[in-house]
Amino acid sequence: MTQTCPSVNRVTTLYRDRSDRTLADYSRPSVAVDTAVLVVDVRGGALGVLQHQREDGGAHGGRWALPGTFLHEGETLADAVLRSLAEKVGLRGTRPQQLHVFDDPGRDDRGWVLSVAHVVLLLADDVAPVLSSRADLRVVPAEEVAGLPFDHDEIVRRAVDRTRQDYALQPDPAGLLGETFTMRGLQALHDAVAPRPGPGEARPSMDTFRRYMVGKGLIHPTGELARKEPGSSVMGKPAELYRRSADSRDLTEVLGVRPLRKDRNRADRRVDAAGPARAFGELTGSKVDPHIQDLVDDVGGQVPLTLTVMPHYVAVRPVGEDRVAAYAKPLTLSVGLDPDHAVAVAADNPDFRLERTSAATHHVHVPASALAEPRRRQAARAVLEQALARIAGPQ
Repeated sequence: MTQTCPSVNRVTTLYRDRSDRTLADYSRPSVAVDTAVLVVDVRGGALGVLQHQREDGGAHGGRWALPGTFLHEGETLADAVLRSLAEKVGLRGTRPQQLHVFDDPGRDDRGWVLSVAHVVLLLADDVAPVLSSRADLRVVPAEEVAGLPFDHDEIVRRAVDRTRQDYALQPDPAGLLGETFTMRGLQALHDAVAPRPGPGEARPSMDTFRRYMVGKGLIHPTGELARKEPGSSVMGKPAELYRRSADSRDLTEVLGVRPLRKDRNRADRRVDAAGPARAFGELTGSKVDPHIQDLVDDVGGQVPLTLTVMPHYVAVRPVGEDRVAAYAKPLTLSVGLDPDHAVAVAADNPDFRLERTSAATHHVHVPASALAEPRRRQAARAVLEQALARIAGPQ
């Protein structure tokens, strides 16, 4: 008579117990959607965040927050986002993109709530009508967003970082300017999205911007001229019109970057990281101060880096990561840190400028001139290493 091993009996029983369970036997979180509506003020050269004031009587009543809602039964995430934007801030006809899933069990004091965050980019002129008709809406500069409930500060930070990276590498990926546009209009849009220049720095010139966009094959002239508006006082020949090259010639091949509307997992991103440079020595035409270049390359000898040349700066990231740890500008290295750490670093180094970017991230701006002094250079190196570890560590 054949006997069955007791351990096999236990495994069989465990399998049967699990197969008998139904979905009702598992705890279920509520699912919400929250959207960072980023507002581009081209004339003012600034990037803002649309916020609405939550109704009194509910959770965090009276506080300013991002528009969001809970997912209804039988509703898709996309439909829930569009419904929340229509109901909370009066926006319709938008095209939000999924950003990140926030799953910290303690993120909402009402209970276990997962939030699928989204981002949408709009021109200030398109948002102006709803702003003028409602007192419960406001636009706050992206660098000044702080103190929002739930984890909306972190949602804003991720949305701004993602948008700035995409706009630095692609010509108007959200299509805000339409199919054709002038070079001046495209540059004004990108300048508004980009981080603010540091002390002693300026936006790239029109020639620099043109060389980047045309030289990389990202846009091409249409052979047509922009129509002159009736009554316009602008003198001279109408501006030439440009068009984005066929999906910017698939930038995954040209520059090794992720298109705006594709969200991929960590393993996929590691493959994409093979495109950009690993050190300043591999770059050509960079206008970043040599002291900053040497510092970044020195750190890159210990921590694998991805350097991506953009019109306004060189983005410094850990290999395999989308998030930017530092912006290497011509005369400044701007490093993102946890707020408490950033405040402490600025206090210890008076020539490092502190920018209170948001509740989740502050930036420490290290001037190139400080890196000539060994003690300041060592402090700057430690700051950059901390910023890289912050991104590469567990999220």
